[in-house]
Amino acid sequence: MRYQNLFWDFDGTLVNTYPGMVAAFSEALVDDGVNDFEIDTVEIYKTMRQHSLGTALQRFSAEFSLGKERLTKLYQLAAAPKLAQAQAFAGAAELLTAVGHQGGHHFLVTHRDAGALDRLAELGLKAAFTGAVTAADQYPRKPDPTSLQALCRQYDIDPRTAIMIGDRNLDVQAGHRAGMAGALFDPEHLIVDESQPEIRVTQLGELQTWLLAK
Repeated sequence: MRYQNLFWDFDGTLVNTYPGMVAAFSEALVDDGVNDFEIDTVEIYKTMRQHSLGTALQRFSAEFSLGKERLTKLYQLAAAPKLAQAQAFAGAAELLTAVGHQGGHHFLVTHRDAGALDRLAELGLKAAFTGAVTAADQYPRKPDPTSLQALCRQYDIDPRTAIMIGDRNLDVQAGHRAGMAGALFDPEHLIVDESQPEIRVTQLGELQTWLLAK
């Protein structure tokens, strides 16, 4: 196995939360007075995927002359119940299990609160994880490597045995800055490669094959 310790992003990597996030964002815009026909859900999705939720809030609050703080609060209210509908990506459970059977370990590194762990438990995936960092730990956001470094210290992990897996450049950059490898999961080929990941895949099954190669 190429790496014994896998560090995972949550949104858009393990669990496909984007449909709910885009729907919540659209609802927030409507609640803030934007007409339905003015909302481009494809652009919202691309902005979230290629950059971040924060960038989407900044961009569309400016585009529609809205207060960013109010839009953020409206989004958070709309998004909270949608996490319960988010499903794991195809191949996630199989990859987690296969690596575990080879003696590997999984760690979650997410900007979300503990709701991410709750959803993993509901999906039957939480037991695969040895440790996690969530928003409650109050570490700087990726690409800052502090959260990854903290897990390495806590579990006595040599970063050279680890890989950070995520759907954006900032995930790979965080891994590299922590001394790890990086894998970019990009199902729709939306990401302009600015982070030089060790591998780039469109399906988690591809990543499993690569990781378990002798």
